[in-house]
Amino acid sequence: MGLYPYEIKVSSESLGSKEIPGSGRCDCYAMIVKVMETIGSLIRKLRSSEPKLVRQAIEELRVRGWLEDGSLKGISLCHAHLFGADLFKADLSQVDLHQADLSYADLSLSNLHRAKFGRSQMLYVNLSKADLTGADLFKVNMLGSRNVLPEQLRSAKRMYGAILPHGGIYDGRYQLSGDLEFARWGRIDIQDNEAMAEFYGVSLIAYLRGQEESHLY
Repeated sequence: MGLYPYEIKVSSESLGSKEIPGSGRCDCYAMIVKVMETIGSLIRKLRSSEPKLVRQAIEELRVRGWLEDGSLKGISLCHAHLFGADLFKADLSQVDLHQADLSYADLSLSNLHRAKFGRSQMLYVNLSKADLTGADLFKVNMLGSRNVLPEQLRSAKRMYGAILPHGGIYDGRYQLSGDLEFARWGRIDIQDNEAMAEFYGVSLIAYLRGQEESHLY
């Protein structure tokens, strides 16, 4: 990942439409360093516990085009305070959001590919058309989350212990690779329905019903 703990994507849009003064490489390098420093500063604001600073950072990232262009890919936002954040169309692919508070946030049309949400709070979050491919939803609280479809959840990597929008615990219906790997690690026979029901913390009836219903959507 280089010298920085996050990936910076520098494009013509990042540098702006104006020509860089001078023609030497030093001018271009200085501009790139400035862009990197600015993004780094905004990322630090995203990690702030002050809601006002977080909102300001998101707004500036959006205006500059960095919220959607992949500039935030792979950064760490563990324990971030993103309550009610406007993250519409944000590219948060591979971002570590472990134990972050995303309750009431707007994540519609966002790129959450391989993002890590372990134990995060996602109450009443808007997930309309969000890309959850490969996302880790381990023990995430999604109570009341809106506009999330079965096909979105089916594309996730893991949902063990997750609280679903209706308030129930995830019953293993999507046979997610991360969950099955976790079960195997715990020496559980994934072909044993009773063992798997116990693994997910649901009744055998609930587990079997989930397995049956998963084929209907």
